[in-house]
Amino acid sequence: MSARPKCATCHSGPNFTDEGFHNIGLKGNTDEGRYAKVPVKAMRGAFKTPTLRDIALTAPYMHNGAYRTLEEVVAHYERGGDNQENLDPAIKPLDLTDQDKKDLVEFMRHFQETGWFVTLPRLPQ
Repeated sequence: MSARPKCATCHSGPNFTDEGFHNIGLKGNTDEGRYAKVPVKAMRGAFKTPTLRDIALTAPYMHNGAYRTLEEVVAHYERGGDNQENLDPAIKPLDLTDQDKKDLVEFMRHFQETGWFVTLPRLPQ
């Protein structure tokens, strides 16, 4: 990869989320986001970081459904977002090759759960 994406800054831990709120620079976003509950400038346009678990199954993406595919999501982050107003400082343009982008999407598709199978114990009478 030309530049190392720092996805784990926000998508970390066992649930691949920091449970935080970030403004990622969505074009045309007029929703005030977390600012409605926490009136701090950094929360304007900020939304909770989603888990990456089962991400390939949860389209459309972003709080407003702006992107239909993971490829569109990767392109958004590769550009460093579109709206720079109140952008989270962690969002920076990436210098990804076409192969880097394909690899990143394929990597995210592997966050799919295969299902949980639980055998209930037989309890005494």
